Amino acid sequence: MSLQLLPVELIDAISHHLHRPDLLALSSTNSRFYHVAQRLLYRHISIDVTSRNLGVVLTLAQKPHIARHVRTFAIRLNPFSLLKSFYCRLGTALSNMSELTSLDIFVDQAASWVMRTRDDATYRRLQHFASSFHLDHNVAHFLNKTDALSELEIDSLAPSFTHTIPSLRANALPRLSQFNGSSHAAQYVVPGRPVQTIHLNSGDLTEDVAESLAKSTARILILAAATSSHSVPLIGTLTQCMEHLVHLRIVTTYNFSDAPEITYFTNIANALTSLPDLKTCEIWGLHWVSTKKNFHDEERVWQSESFNADLLTDNTLLDDLYSSYYT
Repeated sequence: MSLQLLPVELIDAISHHLHRPDLLALSSTNSRFYHVAQRLLYRHISIDVTSRNLGVVLTLAQKPHIARHVRTFAIRLNPFSLLKSFYCRLGTALSNMSELTSLDIFVDQAASWVMRTRDDATYRRLQHFASSFHLDHNVAHFLNKTDALSELEIDSLAPSFTHTIPSLRANALPRLSQFNGSSHAAQYVVPGRPVQTIHLNSGDLTEDVAESLAKSTARILILAAATSSHSVPLIGTLTQCMEHLVHLRIVTTYNFSDAPEITYFTNIANALTSLPDLKTCEIWGLHWVSTKKNFHDEERVWQSESFNADLLTDNTLLDDLYSSYYT
């Protein structure tokens, strides 16, 4: 039976198992196979300093029908290696990629204007967006079009918007469940949205910030953050406003010159008992574990590992804050 007589759906299924060189060969066979191969060749695109495929941005900018095949697009380039003309093409390409499900864009922070896509551009399928851009009016313009977005990684609010608010609609991001970014941006994005997982990779987790994040419309289950404080009241605030936490990790920039007294650890342990769903906990470099009081008592008691002041001042703790700890 001739391959050309097979239904397009079957040819498409077979083509999914072909490597890129084979797809390129298939696309040059005839017009029927060309369209099948194009859908797969442009489905997942990754651009970095080693890939040498910057030309694909020009293709996506000039050919909207090909850009609509793209499902995942990631670009990570040296911010000083690109000309403004390239960013213009990138902005057009982003407007054309209306069927995206995942977008990662890490380039020059000053080029956030590429996110101000055409007014008729929509991203109804986009679920993941990560960027090196500040949260400014350009990024807000883009986020207003992403009703299906569930994962967001963004930098802080732009310096010029310290006293003004980017134009993010109140009903934008109705499905957002995971936020990764600065404490400043989190206070603007999280309240009023169903965020359950929060990773603060910069900024300071204070009691006021915690209370602001607790205004999420969903139960916050995972929290990872850094703080300049070593105060027990911060833990107490978390137990009051995020009582359904399952995983908690807090590291500190506070310089512990001496090991805290035993009452310090006792107060934290007592506070953690107010988090009935908590399964894993790391506070200031110490892993905390819970055990039953006794065989007949379901109530759990939290205890920390031995205190090590060197661990708390080790920079690797801060470097590892946004790691796979919660996978």
